[in-house]
Amino acid sequence: MKNPSDPRPPGDPDAPHDAGAPPMQDPLEALQRKLAGLGETSMRKTYYPELQQRLEELERLKAFLDHSNDAILLVEVLTGRIVDLNESACRQLGWSRAELLEKSLFDLSDLQDNPAAVSLIRSDEDADVRDVIVTELYRKDGEAFWAELMLNRMHFRDSAYVLAVARDITQRRAVEEALRQSEEFLKNIVDHIPAMIFAKDARQLRFITINKYGEDLLGFTRSEILGKSNAELFPTGQAAFFSQKDRETLERGELVEIPEEVVSTRNGDRVLRTKKIPLLDEQGKARYLLGIAEDITERKQLEEKLVQSQKMEAIGQLAGGVAHDFNNILMVILGYGSMLRNDASLSAQHREQVDRIMDAADKAAQLTSGLLTFSRKQVIKTQTADLNDVIRRVEKFLSRIIGEDVQLRAVLAGHPLPVDIDANQIEQVLVNLSTNARDAMPQGGLLTVQTSLQRIDAAFVQANGIGEPGPYAVISISDTGVGMDDATRKRIFEPFFTTKEVGKGTGLGMSIVYGIIKQHSGFVNVYSEPGIGTTFRIYLPLSVTSPLAEAALRDLEQPKGGSETIMVVEDEAELRVLLEQILSGAGYRAIMAENGAAAIQQYQKFGREISLVLMDMIMPGMSGKDACNAIREIDPNARVLYTSGYTMDIIKSRDLLEEGTELLMKPVRPLELLKKVREMLDS
Repeated sequence: MKNPSDPRPPGDPDAPHDAGAPPMQDPLEALQRKLAGLGETSMRKTYYPELQQRLEELERLKAFLDHSNDAILLVEVLTGRIVDLNESACRQLGWSRAELLEKSLFDLSDLQDNPAAVSLIRSDEDADVRDVIVTELYRKDGEAFWAELMLNRMHFRDSAYVLAVARDITQRRAVEEALRQSEEFLKNIVDHIPAMIFAKDARQLRFITINKYGEDLLGFTRSEILGKSNAELFPTGQAAFFSQKDRETLERGELVEIPEEVVSTRNGDRVLRTKKIPLLDEQGKARYLLGIAEDITERKQLEEKLVQSQKMEAIGQLAGGVAHDFNNILMVILGYGSMLRNDASLSAQHREQVDRIMDAADKAAQLTSGLLTFSRKQVIKTQTADLNDVIRRVEKFLSRIIGEDVQLRAVLAGHPLPVDIDANQIEQVLVNLSTNARDAMPQGGLLTVQTSLQRIDAAFVQANGIGEPGPYAVISISDTGVGMDDATRKRIFEPFFTTKEVGKGTGLGMSIVYGIIKQHSGFVNVYSEPGIGTTFRIYLPLSVTSPLAEAALRDLEQPKGGSETIMVVEDEAELRVLLEQILSGAGYRAIMAENGAAAIQQYQKFGREISLVLMDMIMPGMSGKDACNAIREIDPNARVLYTSGYTMDIIKSRDLLEEGTELLMKPVRPLELLKKVREMLDS
């Protein structure tokens, strides 16, 4: 029964209805039927103007809703049943109004799998809740489209509904996905460019992005770099230089190129060639600073080695030319000298003077012979010989020339080392090196001559800039003398260069060594530290065609790799890179540290994961021995494999490590390294 106080006519569309009632009729149609049913004049006069106004409002509202690009659905709370909708919902979903009024919102989507949507629609809690959910809506033809569904909990005439407004975002998602793929593709390209690419904000000069190559180069993670300034990442002097160039680039407003700048990284100092350019906003004001830095460390080192090689070649050509011309002059001097010496009428005094001239000419001839050897213009006669036999033959003679204060020890390989050599010239090399070692140990010491077999690979050749890949017989001659600094070591093979006092050396001894070994298609490597000693390593190509080579080559079989974690402690950046490549190439995981202090920090962080520590014995600051002691305080069972340029005898004589320590000799040879690493890991 109608409430007497209710002014609305019977059948008014605004009249309340039960939540469980059938779906709502179209309110515009209901109102139109009411107007048609008003037959009495009094009713028309009373209600017609008001109803006509409401009819116009409803027509406008319906037109507004029906022409919306969004599908609008009124959904009953608890059941999810659709009780009203606009025409756009029919157009987008493909169903008629009547068909949709028989469905629930869950029939059109996978919202039943979305806890937030289920909670909002199914909950009987009396609360206004809103949410935006991205889901797929299903059309009548079985196709689906992505929609952004805005769900708004609301109340109407004491009943709870959810107003669902669905916006088709298929095209937007396609664009977003294309942009995402484009950004990911671009990021992959930038990350794999072999150069550090970074950007900083123009105001505070803090890093806002950096590529993967930059992370690996600097040794920091992206999170450690982003938001940091130069001063927070680099030493004071370097940071000031970088900031100066950053500001200069921003002030000039154009590309600035820095041919060389040194940057300190966790992997040591690297030399970079950098280009910087400001990125401007719409007003032409610098907003960002973009930088591209190419690591030219190896290139610089190779250039230096090439320059040194060209320098030695030029000196050799000059020395050879001078020696030939000087020999012609000496032939005249020696020829006429011999004629004078044989002259019977020559007085005793004059004969003595001629003898002195002849002695001086002989010494000059020896000098020119040395120059010809250095320039590799001496004729050599080679034959296959076991290098161990050559050492045995000359061992007694070496003992005599080094004196009683120096102890000589020979450690020879257990298998033959066949090489094609001029044995006399190789003996001269041993004599020259032993004489130099004796002079470097005025208070006595230890001289060790050791032979071994090594296979040189392309990585070794690239890292050292010497030799050709293949098997080599190696002679290591180590002393416990005064050692050399780096400047002396670089000049040691130059003719007439000597550190001895005037009159106590010609400066040709090492030049002769260099020339002889070069003429044998070999090379010499020198490792020295002031106050520690010096090691010369002579590499001579193995005669692989010799029957004696078979036993030796069996020792060069490729060793097994592994997956263990190995920490590399090495102060030379070039060697760190080489060691990391060798180990990672064999499957190992390499953790790098540039000095003893960094090694201790890394071990504190990764100790449980590290199976072996590969550590340089002599480093600036904390020595390898001290770093090892600190690591073993953290883990008494830590396994350490040392690397050094000196033989075990030399190291023990200097008390650089204790008994039982494993040692790998520099320069690093990949096969020997992997073999020793596997041996220690399996022990």
